[in-house]
Amino acid sequence: MPARRAKRRGTLRLVGTGVLAAGLAVVVGFWATDTWRVGGAEPPTLAGRAVQVPVHSVAGPPCRSPLTPDAPLRLWIGGDSLAGSLGPALGTMAGNTGVVQGTFDSRVSTGLSSPELLNWPQHASQQLPHLDPEATVFIIGANDWMVPQAQPTDARGQPVWEARYALLVAQMLDVLSANNRPVYWVGAPTMRDPRQDAGVRQVNEVARSVVQARPNATFVDAYTLFGDGQGRYSATLPGPTGKIELVRADDGVHLTDAGAARLARVLFAALDTRCRLTGQAVPDAPKQVIEVPGATQAPVGRGTSPAPTRPTPTTPPATSPPTTTQSRPPASTSPPTSGATPPRQ
Repeated sequence: MPARRAKRRGTLRLVGTGVLAAGLAVVVGFWATDTWRVGGAEPPTLAGRAVQVPVHSVAGPPCRSPLTPDAPLRLWIGGDSLAGSLGPALGTMAGNTGVVQGTFDSRVSTGLSSPELLNWPQHASQQLPHLDPEATVFIIGANDWMVPQAQPTDARGQPVWEARYALLVAQMLDVLSANNRPVYWVGAPTMRDPRQDAGVRQVNEVARSVVQARPNATFVDAYTLFGDGQGRYSATLPGPTGKIELVRADDGVHLTDAGAARLARVLFAALDTRCRLTGQAVPDAPKQVIEVPGATQAPVGRGTSPAPTRPTPTTPPATSPPTTTQSRPPASTSPPTSGATPPRQ
């Protein structure tokens, strides 16, 4: 009998140890994939279920406090034409707290790989000192999809474009993160055209690797956010209440108002965790989002696809007063045709 009890106790110890090890493995897995963070905000829900927030961040200092309507957090949102929908969506969402003043700058057809259209590091280094933002959001990559198409390799057999693109990302991060600003770098979302989609996946991964190596920088995985159950492009996705929403424009690239709000909610949650926006909110003093002079967008309504435009690089004059807007529809371009090179967005 004593031998049998000892054997039973040994079996229970083994089971308990196994359960504890499994539990630790789950916790470590959640931490490593950033699914769960101690002290972080609750994960958002889609269709009534918790989803992994596609935000991969490095811990950084909290925002200035207190934030007030008279001294709001200065937030800058910039990038290619996708910033034309994200900027108003996030700027308005954050501005409704009364303690954030958003400013956005969208430039149609631009990318890090096309300085002949707009040299983003140079452009931002001229604009940001004037605006003096305390946090920056930058979305880019949809027009850099062609960069991986050229595949020469270096002496180690690595694609040359990867090192070149990584350098471009690093140069832009240097500008965005000046004065120890927190940076939220948003990768390109899924693309309907298979070639574009394959290209943005590759440039996103290079950008992710550079951003994650920087202190105070956060990579926001819009590609995951706009993928379906299999990670593929989908024009419709479940909204916060579970209702199916149209999140992509006709061109298979841009975001609808619902799509912009989907991305803005993720960024707002990240900012809220760092800056305690809702805890300091003054809802009866909302701030209108500001569009910088010279920003470029195709003035279209939802569901239409205009011809693409190619901007001339410009720098907003320091003396020009900014304009304000509550919201703007997403820019859109003609859908790619079979066998042709899709237009820059």
